[in-house]
Amino acid sequence: MSLRIKPGGISQVFGPYCVEEFHSSTCSHCQRITDFPSMRKMHEYVDICRGCMKLICLQCAGKPCLTWIKQCEIEEELARRRLREF
Repeated sequence: MSLRIKPGGISQVFGPYCVEEFHSSTCSHCQRITDFPSMRKMHEYVDICRGCMKLICLQCAGKPCLTWIKQCEIEEELARRRLREF
C-alpha cells in the first residue's frame, strides 16, 4: 500500500531508562489516537477509509464513512432544530 498518506505526528513515551518514539495518527471518524512503531508497520495499526481517503483506526474500518466533521454538522443541525421548536 502506498505511503502517500502520512500520520499526523510523533509521540514520545518516557520510561525510567529510555525514551520511545512512535508515529501517531488520529482517526478521521472517531478521533481515536493510534500509535505505531514505524511507517513500515503503519497499516497493521490503521486503515484508509475509501470514502474520505483519510486514516482511520481499525475499530472504524469496515463501517460506513462518517467523518468527525460530518458528525459535528449533524449534531449542530439537530441542536438548531431543537431550538426552533421552543
